[in-house]
Amino acid sequence: MATPRVLLAAALAALTLGGTGCSSLRYKETHELWRESDAHFDAGRYDEAVPYYDELLRREEYRAQTLRGVAEERMGDDSSASSDYAEAGSRGEARAQLYLANLHIRNGAYDLAEQDLAALRGLSLGTREQLLQLTLVGTLRLEQGNPRLAAQSLERAAQLGASYRDGASRKHLADAHYNASAAYYQLGDFGRAYSHLERYAELSPPSAEDSYHLGLLAYLAGDFGASEAHLQRADPALVSQARATLDDPSFGATVREGSYE
Repeated sequence: MATPRVLLAAALAALTLGGTGCSSLRYKETHELWRESDAHFDAGRYDEAVPYYDELLRREEYRAQTLRGVAEERMGDDSSASSDYAEAGSRGEARAQLYLANLHIRNGAYDLAEQDLAALRGLSLGTREQLLQLTLVGTLRLEQGNPRLAAQSLERAAQLGASYRDGASRKHLADAHYNASAAYYQLGDFGRAYSHLERYAELSPPSAEDSYHLGLLAYLAGDFGASEAHLQRADPALVSQARATLDDPSFGATVREGSYE
């Protein structure tokens, strides 16, 4: 058995080691906290970024609250993210309000998302924030079963975001094109649905399932050559199922079972 002196020494060592966590951040300059939190965040180390945001918020650096919410959401803690977004939004931070609406849409809380988006009325939004707002409004209308209104908002989002090259805007733009494709498909406008999905594929590398959808939409729009080209990169099982559903043996006729390009 260890002596009391050894136990005491071990306890003191544990306290010393434990004290190197969040409390050590209090001795850093604010600019250091921002630089190091950005490095953790950009590297995807969200759990390591959160203590920095805690300390920044203690110093009333309130823009850290939205970033903490994003980190929490990416770690799967929607409840904490929602609280941070709501508090930041209550201070008039439009981006936090938009992220809260996105979180509610993702979780199927459409009434809450409607309230989140309504709270943005009267706020001054930058063009990138308008891009996200229009994309979210269109996505919400699509989820609510109104593809016509969805298409209108998503078209505006696609036009607004066409000139942006930064990563976040391109992601929102890709989402706008993808959801616009779904809206036009529901409206039976297969040409526009195909065009928007093509733009999505230019912004985000298409999966085998995306290639299937591209092939199907091109087929429905009457562009059989483009359809066949897309289907060569599609999941053969999906192609086979669609061939049977369409009752058209020519659909993806050259696609071999069990193979991808």
